[in-house]
Amino acid sequence: MKKIVIIFILLVSINSINAQQYYSKMFDVYGNWESFSETFGSKKDTTFLVGFNANFFVADSTRFQSVFITTLIQDSILVNKILVAKDSFNVTGLMIDKNGKSKKFINSTLDLREKTYLQVTYFLNELSNNNDSILTKKQLSISNNFYSKYWIKVDNSFYCFGQIGNYDLTSTTGFYKFDLNGEKSKYNPINGSGKIINNVVETKDGNFLIAGLKYFGISGNDSAFAWYAKVDTLGNILWEQVLNRGSELMCEYVWATNANGNIYLTGTNYANYPSSWYRTVYGDSSFSYMLKINENNGKIEWQKRFLYSINQTRGLMSSMGGMTYYNGYLYSLIRHNVTNTSNQYVMFAKFDLEGNMIWKRLFQQADYSNRAYSLTPIDDGFLICGDAKDSTHTKGDSDAWLIKTDSNGCIIPGCNATDNVVQIINPERVFTVYPNPAQNEINVSSINLTQKIENLAVYNMQGQLLKSINTKANNQQTINIEDLVNGNYLLIITTDKQQMAGKKFVVER
Repeated sequence: MKKIVIIFILLVSINSINAQQYYSKMFDVYGNWESFSETFGSKKDTTFLVGFNANFFVADSTRFQSVFITTLIQDSILVNKILVAKDSFNVTGLMIDKNGKSKKFINSTLDLREKTYLQVTYFLNELSNNNDSILTKKQLSISNNFYSKYWIKVDNSFYCFGQIGNYDLTSTTGFYKFDLNGEKSKYNPINGSGKIINNVVETKDGNFLIAGLKYFGISGNDSAFAWYAKVDTLGNILWEQVLNRGSELMCEYVWATNANGNIYLTGTNYANYPSSWYRTVYGDSSFSYMLKINENNGKIEWQKRFLYSINQTRGLMSSMGGMTYYNGYLYSLIRHNVTNTSNQYVMFAKFDLEGNMIWKRLFQQADYSNRAYSLTPIDDGFLICGDAKDSTHTKGDSDAWLIKTDSNGCIIPGCNATDNVVQIINPERVFTVYPNPAQNEINVSSINLTQKIENLAVYNMQGQLLKSINTKANNQQTINIEDLVNGNYLLIITTDKQQMAGKKFVVER
């Protein structure tokens, strides 16, 4: 713990000098349960965000209400909020620059009276330069029974990948090609049925590497196994592979990443599959894995498995989606379950190109299930978009959130001193610090009695340690601050479960 404090002091001092702020913030955009799904650009003090909101006071089949675009300035103010679509099932999220004067954004809407993905409409929206209005809106020529999960821009065209039909053995995959004005060139079917596309990357020879899943019809939807293929620009399959359900690599899906011309796949092996379908690894635990594959034939060059567990004593369900390649390293956001139904932790991990994990960072939001949707590198760190939903989906909480980390994945400076510290992203729901402003003493109380306070440390804004108290895992502690002069201070709270939270307070007499 002393090591953590020392590193924390140094980093606080550096951040004070550079006026750099790392944080996690929640936002109320339109008043219902909301998510930030991705960023589509950032510049100094400004971040452009795409999100969606849902209304859980109504029937589940009509809960998806709108897609929005908004601008975040000065890390706390949302401006230029525009609704791109109502009754939208998903955010398609392809952003296309146009001469630096406007941007184009693609979204899809779903007829919510339908119970299947068979009434989808796609639109190309031209946005004003400052993203405060929609200049034009054009419906794209796509069959309404085509459901797309992935779009990709290549040169002066963009491609829409997806499937015709619902998620079952009869679904067929393919893609549409458009120019930047939304004029359709051709629909290209991909041979075979029962396949679903998760994402697509370009290959070195100008073709596409598709990653997704394939149904085998053995036991309902549980018969979905990882499938990936290389196809040319006409939809012809050059090769395809299915991960053998008798191996350790059996899983439900894979995602692909192109890292400087090298192709990587990530996926998850769930423990709830019948053990007869795969060789047991780590007992009955779930785990994620990374594969490097040969672009020429799809063969696996190497594989790495990762067991994600907070307490290292039990396997926890985790979901490893697509990775981000940045400055010679791979980064991944992972949904990390504590129970079978709750994604309580978000994990942010860094890997080298040989699949070795360099570090992992854990984020938790108190009493909520956390989900991360996108990771965006910035000059001095990363932006993570996500949400945190309650367990019943009935409260309508305003819970879209944005995490801005430093280059070490920290929002609390010094979190990198140890690999298992959980950074609490909403400390106000875990701890109460009062009074604030304070005069002679300040009280710290744990809102959740399972979160016991193990250590308190007070710093001035120059990063100097002024007080450190070992509370011996209490739920409440009082700190005498009579010797502190008027001003702003930083309180770092460490729990008995290796969790850290930062709270600012003011001394004012």
